Amino acid sequence: MKRLLLFLSSLWFITVSSDAQVRVESLPEPGLQPQVVVSADGIVHLVYLKGDPKSCDIRYTTRRVDGVDWSVPVTVNSEAGSAIASGTIRGAQIALGKDGSVHVIWNGSTGGKKEMMKRAPMLHARLQPGAEAFSPQQNLMGDTTSLDGGASIAANEKGNVAVVWHAAPADEEGESARLVWARYSADDGRTFSEPTPLNAGQPGVCACCSLRAHLAADDTLTVLYRAATAPDERGMTVITTKAGKSNLEELDDWRVARCPMSSASLSPTASSLRAAWENDGQIVTGILGDGGESTRKIGPPDAKHPVMARNARGETLIASVIGSGWSKAGTLHWDTLDPEGRVTTLGDGETLPVWSYPAAYADPNGGFVILK
Repeated sequence: MKRLLLFLSSLWFITVSSDAQVRVESLPEPGLQPQVVVSADGIVHLVYLKGDPKSCDIRYTTRRVDGVDWSVPVTVNSEAGSAIASGTIRGAQIALGKDGSVHVIWNGSTGGKKEMMKRAPMLHARLQPGAEAFSPQQNLMGDTTSLDGGASIAANEKGNVAVVWHAAPADEEGESARLVWARYSADDGRTFSEPTPLNAGQPGVCACCSLRAHLAADDTLTVLYRAATAPDERGMTVITTKAGKSNLEELDDWRVARCPMSSASLSPTASSLRAAWENDGQIVTGILGDGGESTRKIGPPDAKHPVMARNARGETLIASVIGSGWSKAGTLHWDTLDPEGRVTTLGDGETLPVWSYPAAYADPNGGFVILK
């Protein structure tokens, strides 16, 4: 398998086969935990964390999907140092809403003070079309408590927004009591409903693991999260909810008596969603729903934090971090999959910063861009 490696400053290309090119780039400025989404009109929207991992800021910038230069980054959070990177699974998440509005959600910092963690905030800000600054941040925790693993946000063009997180109900504690919660907005994030539990009949969520949400054009909300229905149970579960009715499906089983501090990813396909997550140190991926492909493990062992991008040919890139842990940096790895989910190419990159992981998107030529 022919490999071509060309270094160009902070940007480099790796071609693993004649039809798959992966470009790896540094962020516009030193930062952690990038998240990216591409709009229908070809604008790449990027957020990342900058500063002290215990009390940092969120930066936002854009460029065209076929461009090189980024816009001047702006700060999302209205209160300085109100984001947190420590733990890797608590950073900013981004979604695009009606007419290109930008929504960002993040775990609020407690400045490393353990006595304040039970009341840690979950913060939201939005950038209206044409505006130059994000709205003042607002706390959406309601009366839920003990935020730990990161939240997720999803939106669609109709102006509907869903913020999803896991936490304990008021006056309850422990993983076994944790629920997946959602707050909905029908006015593009101006106002939100009260918190609604999505798994009330099956409580128990891995406290130090983040989750991922997707809101379809028909308002179907899909949530991928790691359950903890028993002390040693860490399997993945998917919730599908629409019009107030929720369905839960267990995707796999992982018996381990520890908190894996992991994350997950969802990526739209032509007719469904591809999911990716960690199980026993390897990345697992598959198509959700009836008739989807069987799940399979890909990549090397000791992998975490998968992120995905899909190109116009139906090929998928899954990037992950190898060997990371608490206060421990890992290295970049990626696999590309054909439309049937078979691995076609793979590659390895540089060591990533402590507390970080990559982001990825597809370029107009069918290649992929990884941001680190």
